[in-house]
Amino acid sequence: MNALNHSRRKTMAGGAVLCSLLWVISVGAATSAPRAPAQAAGGQFLISDAEWQQEQATPEPPRPKFSPTPGAPRLELLQPKPGPETLASPFDIQLRWNAEGEARIEPQTLRIRYGWMGLDITQRVLAQAEVTSEGLRIRKAALPSGQHKLAVEIADSLQRVGRRQFEVKVQASP
Repeated sequence: MNALNHSRRKTMAGGAVLCSLLWVISVGAATSAPRAPAQAAGGQFLISDAEWQQEQATPEPPRPKFSPTPGAPRLELLQPKPGPETLASPFDIQLRWNAEGEARIEPQTLRIRYGWMGLDITQRVLAQAEVTSEGLRIRKAALPSGQHKLAVEIADSLQRVGRRQFEVKVQASP
């Protein structure tokens, strides 16, 4: 058993809390063969292979459970559809958000984080995404093969922060 799998089992056995304040991408078991980073059409990648490997090699500490602020923006994942299916990279990501009452979504407050370590990938995403007061759309998001968690947060005009976390399983195209 390699050190990575041993570390993951030890963390799981220790009952580590997987809730995060971030939209995080946690990737599955590493392979011994080197891989090139998954790249989008414009040559941009959301996560490099080295970042993926660092995320996998570091055990996750326990995290406090997140409690949303009453009235915070609601974030809905439209694409990809939640489920156990493996997605071919690159793939589209689409989120919709809504503010409560008279509040307005403040698109400039968008933050996107990868993995339990919270790597801020906001600028990488903004370089290839459409962001409006209604939502976000990333065409051809490229990620390495594996299991990933992303965490998205956005605030409204009343400084209430809405968060959404989702996981995807990816098989990068050869």
